[in-house]
Amino acid sequence: MEHLTEIKSEILPPLPQLLQPALLKSAEVFFQCPGEDYPISKAIHLSRLAAFYPKCRECPHKEHTGNLSLEIIERLKQTQLSRASTQNPFTSEGVRGVYLNQINRYQAAHIAGAFSTMLWESLPLKGIAPQKTNLVSQSETTPDRLPVTQEQSRGPSVVIGYDERPSSPDIITGVASALRRNGCRVIDLGLTVPSILSFATNHLQAQGAIMVTGAQFGPSYTGLDFLLENSQPVSAGRELEKIEQISLRGFGRASRQPGSQRTFHPMEAYRAQFQKHFHALRPLKIKIACSLRLVRETLNALFEKLPCELSWVDIPHQKRNLLSPQDNDVLKMQKQLQADSADLGLIIDDDSRRCAFFAETGTLLSNFNVSRFVMQALSREQSSRNFLLDRASLEELKDVPAGWNIHPHSDTLADGYFQMLQRQAVYAGGQSGYHWFKDAVPTCDAILTLAHILAALSFSDAPFSEVLSQ
Repeated sequence: MEHLTEIKSEILPPLPQLLQPALLKSAEVFFQCPGEDYPISKAIHLSRLAAFYPKCRECPHKEHTGNLSLEIIERLKQTQLSRASTQNPFTSEGVRGVYLNQINRYQAAHIAGAFSTMLWESLPLKGIAPQKTNLVSQSETTPDRLPVTQEQSRGPSVVIGYDERPSSPDIITGVASALRRNGCRVIDLGLTVPSILSFATNHLQAQGAIMVTGAQFGPSYTGLDFLLENSQPVSAGRELEKIEQISLRGFGRASRQPGSQRTFHPMEAYRAQFQKHFHALRPLKIKIACSLRLVRETLNALFEKLPCELSWVDIPHQKRNLLSPQDNDVLKMQKQLQADSADLGLIIDDDSRRCAFFAETGTLLSNFNVSRFVMQALSREQSSRNFLLDRASLEELKDVPAGWNIHPHSDTLADGYFQMLQRQAVYAGGQSGYHWFKDAVPTCDAILTLAHILAALSFSDAPFSEVLSQ
């Protein structure tokens, strides 16, 4: 028997050793598209390449073109060269990306969940309060009078809102769902602008806020902006990296109990806060360009009882450079002012905070000169003369008036906010076009900026350009 076994083993080698290389060589190779958790066959991979599937642009297997025609392969190369590679959606002030291609409802929900996780981590720890038991009446306790033993703490409250872009209602649906799933109490403002969201966050004493907006990017973009308690902006270097880290590492549910959602309408209270600023103004003719309906309605309501004349210049939702005299919207405002005289012009950007001012001649005014003009007016009204400017403006400011304390700040929204608190400043500005003012909390709002400019102009009858040059 042993002899027969040896003969058989010589004739027939072990089957796995003979067939395994051939099986490996002929086995079908599977591919996997970026962002998907399931493999696809080579045939599907090639069909997606031929159809110019968006995810193929970042696929590590995009060079495996198989038997595709030379024409399709050449078009694939041209498409790859003409399109920029996918960038990190986290910018210096929030999250931005092309709707559906880079950011969809589910990706926005994931980032919103990371933000809510950060809010949960910042909440103070709360345990279960000990229950007082009356020993005399313990035997008479009925099921309806059983002591409550559930935890009394609640999840963070988060204010949400979205802008006028067509993609925003879809993105806000994912954001609200993720927040509720993580136990947050959602307060929905609906259609709004960032400055109104900031006001509502502080007004409602919420722990955070999320604004769905693609402001300062092209019309195909969408994104998320974040606020913390007391309307603190979230920017690079100020908690934004923490949201990114949580979204990359993953997170679980902070609470088994789902959160709630209710609506809130802030417009009446928001407009009422400006009444103390829009008064005792000299008659002025003002031209304003703004694509935000809520901002236009607010200004129309505020100017109804003022001696000023307000007219509008139509501009679209788009990316613009308010620092450039060659920007399309800047050129349009200049032509409007030259064709129809006015005392000043103003462009309010799509984030409702950044703005650019024009003299009566149509000249685009330097933001540094506007900041200096505002500081001169505030130095007459405020006892404190602590101001903040970005470093570029500080280098341009040669002569500092006596009594002024000017400190630098980096050019982010969050740093402007925090430096104002730390320095107890009454104003922060610079070249960017963002103007912060001391209020209940540091506030950056184009409407508030306009109020301070009009109040400062009312001290003199001189034209804007002449007053600014003094």
